[in-house]
Amino acid sequence: MRLDRSAGEVKHGGMNFRLLSKPRTCWSVRILGGAALVVCLWLLSRKWSGEITSLAGCGGEGGCSQVMGGRWSEWFHLPVTLLAALCYAGLLILTLGPLRRWGGRDAALTLAGVVLAGAALYFLTVLYAVERRHCPWCLGLHFTGLAVAGLLLAETVGTLGKAALWRPGLIGAGALVLLGAGQIWGPRPQTWLLTGGSAVVPEPAAAASAMPREVRFLDGQLVYHTNRVPMTGSPEARIILLEFFDYTCNSCRTLAGDLKELQKKWPGTFGIIALPSPLNRACNPDLKPQIQDHTGACELAKLALAVWKAKPAAFPEYHDYLIALPLPATPERLAGARRQAAAVAGEAAVVAALSDPSVTQLLSENVTAYRRLTTQSIVMPKLLLPTSGVMHGLAQDTAAFIRIMETQLKLTTPAAPAAK
Repeated sequence: MRLDRSAGEVKHGGMNFRLLSKPRTCWSVRILGGAALVVCLWLLSRKWSGEITSLAGCGGEGGCSQVMGGRWSEWFHLPVTLLAALCYAGLLILTLGPLRRWGGRDAALTLAGVVLAGAALYFLTVLYAVERRHCPWCLGLHFTGLAVAGLLLAETVGTLGKAALWRPGLIGAGALVLLGAGQIWGPRPQTWLLTGGSAVVPEPAAAASAMPREVRFLDGQLVYHTNRVPMTGSPEARIILLEFFDYTCNSCRTLAGDLKELQKKWPGTFGIIALPSPLNRACNPDLKPQIQDHTGACELAKLALAVWKAKPAAFPEYHDYLIALPLPATPERLAGARRQAAAVAGEAAVVAALSDPSVTQLLSENVTAYRRLTTQSIVMPKLLLPTSGVMHGLAQDTAAFIRIMETQLKLTTPAAPAAK
């Protein structure tokens, strides 16, 4: 091998290649590409193991878990992190060993630049414009992809000229169209996890009972009386679901909307036990180390339980208010939530409830029960179905959630709306 410095080319037996002939540029691509490959393989291992809810810097309520487990995380059931890993591995191979002699190497490097740039822009759009979530690992990968693509495409234009872009550009654009089409119209990944046995739905009661109703979950491991826990919907509804959630959790807010639509389609059928379980160590000390504390989570949970204690009938209204409260939960917004609690339940009653040991006890019981459920998945929220089923995380959309509930609970004909 000899280096023709005047031509800026490396020659192997008469075969010339021009891209990445400068050691500094070549090593920059190798280092960035190698780092991206390592992250891709790590994320891929977490994806395949199902441990996507405890990534450092991501928290446990949504964020990374919903991005890596959502509809945009796969292409025909292949994780996109696997596709990215293959792309970076191929790029590194092109910079090393015998393939440096390959005549099509320059075109392949240009193609890699086009694909990396296009994929980064595509997934950044999905992440922030469509999903509206933040995943620091994804963000780092995409910006690394843009950096590598910038080096490769600048080399192509500066060394081979703009004309060298058109054929790799067309092939890369075609590949990105296939990626997008497959994700939009292809099979969608399952975005939720259902554990436990089949739900057992009670028959409709002949008449409301004067006695407090007992409902059981997890094969009797969790037992609640409907007059001793906060609820939305009727305690006498045929089906009682149990929701563990956090008012500062975006995914929990999405589930709250899904549950409202379910209750709207099936009027009078569902009652929801709503148990706030804050993602904050101030009142939930056993969170995994990777999960970041959610500002204001404990304060909002205590206010909700205080309103329920002071005036149970006011809880559904106040619950909806907290679900819609803008985030983050700043001191000003927490103060507003405190004023709203006094407005719906009475100042004196709320003050008394906040100092009532039973409110603190219920909150402690909530986080203890939630912790037991995290052995299967730490993702928040969790929805418990009658007897034994647990739904971890979110469905792809509201319509999918309603279909899941109808299938699991064997519902066929929605109740007719009451005549006015």
